[in-house]
Amino acid sequence: MTTTADSQTGNWGRWGDDDERGALNLITPDVVRNAAGVVKTGKVYNLGLPVARYGTPVFPYRGAPQRLTLTSQTDAEMNAQYGAQPGVGANEDVLVIAAHNGTHMDALCHVYADEQFYNGKSAHGFTSHNGAPYCGIEKTGGFAGRAVLLDIAGLKGVDWLEPGANITADDLEEARAAAGVEIGSGDIVLVRTGWLDLFADVTARFEEPPFMQPGLGSSTVDYLASRDVAVVGCDNAAVEVIPFDGEFLSLHIELLVKRGLTLLEHLVLSPLAADGVTECLLVVAPLLVTGGTGSPINPIAIA
Repeated sequence: MTTTADSQTGNWGRWGDDDERGALNLITPDVVRNAAGVVKTGKVYNLGLPVARYGTPVFPYRGAPQRLTLTSQTDAEMNAQYGAQPGVGANEDVLVIAAHNGTHMDALCHVYADEQFYNGKSAHGFTSHNGAPYCGIEKTGGFAGRAVLLDIAGLKGVDWLEPGANITADDLEEARAAAGVEIGSGDIVLVRTGWLDLFADVTARFEEPPFMQPGLGSSTVDYLASRDVAVVGCDNAAVEVIPFDGEFLSLHIELLVKRGLTLLEHLVLSPLAADGVTECLLVVAPLLVTGGTGSPINPIAIA
């Protein structure tokens, strides 16, 4: 049975002790059907970054993604064994990419606190070979819903917020009012800081500490939770502000671990903002990696 969230314990047990999808349970068939109604122009936006070795944000310890060639026109002799005629063949790739590189989605097993994942699952069940026995990305799965764009950089009248800028609940509310939209149960909140534009325009890179990015501060937790938001996405690396507003990964702990909110990171949001899109239908499909802590994604927004 579905109950309401508790301000102290978050959403643990709200959808049962065995739940592994968290706040995505709020995106019911009725919510999805209503979300389809916000489509006005039918224009499609890819919110994912290119998968490339150069030119996209990469944390050094994760390494740049690599596209390696598996087969090409050099394999004519091999193809001939299968009956291929001269000049006929196929190109194939191998991708090597960290799950949390580029535009990606966090699974609910991505972060733990007090040695527990979302819904009280033990972090000690995670193994090198099998990954997470609970709350893996394959349990979260894909989803579609109504997304609301809160353009904080646009609200401030700048192309991008300064690194380390702390977005507050008041900022979110002001941006919501300026956009003329409401935020309700099962909605997806997209927050534009402009950081990806800074990365593309200047020299923003993932550097050794103190690494800084604009993002959501601790005051936004109650704002999002009280509205029963299902998903939060941002154009920065971690959704939350860096340096962290409080302890290490504090917003991940409050949103992902305690409340089971799915987090989307490194979203390309500027084209939506440039077109004045304030709400859209958003479709997100991760790779269903068994026991995976996250997955690269290319979210599709339809305005």
